[in-house]
Amino acid sequence: MEFEIRRALPADIPGIMRIMEAAANPEHPDWYIQDDEPYMRKRVSEDGRSTKDGFTLVAQAPDGEIAGYFVVTYPDPEKNLGHFLSYSPEQIARAVMMDTASVGAKYRGYGLQRRMAEAAEDEVVAERKEVKYLLCMVHPENVYSLSNMQERGYEVRKEAIYHGRWRYVLEKVLQKSLQDN
Repeated sequence: MEFEIRRALPADIPGIMRIMEAAANPEHPDWYIQDDEPYMRKRVSEDGRSTKDGFTLVAQAPDGEIAGYFVVTYPDPEKNLGHFLSYSPEQIARAVMMDTASVGAKYRGYGLQRRMAEAAEDEVVAERKEVKYLLCMVHPENVYSLSNMQERGYEVRKEAIYHGRWRYVLEKVLQKSLQDN
């Protein structure tokens, strides 16, 4: 099945919220921290461009349904995940958070999380030349998200408690050659 991966628009928010609500799995309640609609609206602009807070990508199925989403956050320095890794202020200024991703149940198995992560990385590199560190958090037992991010070159750097939940902090250091493209 072919999917279009593109920047989210305001009309996509209801589809994103449906996926987000379904991702709150009662079998694994600690795996996923659900955001709310105001949080998403800060990362979706009228024209698909980045906001000061970041951007959101969606994977759109051929029938137009939103199959998945991937949020990139340009965090305030105080909220940057780099603090978990004892980053210096200079490193924090160059770090972006690969924030939240989810794929609707009927679209799992198509590699969408990995494909959206790749597209998000490409977009970050294209619009923020100073970025060197991509950071994310994954519940250690969420082998699906963990393996997707590790396949993209993210490495587990630390275990941490985030919003009362156990997480791995993962880091990907961009190579200079990637930043120069």
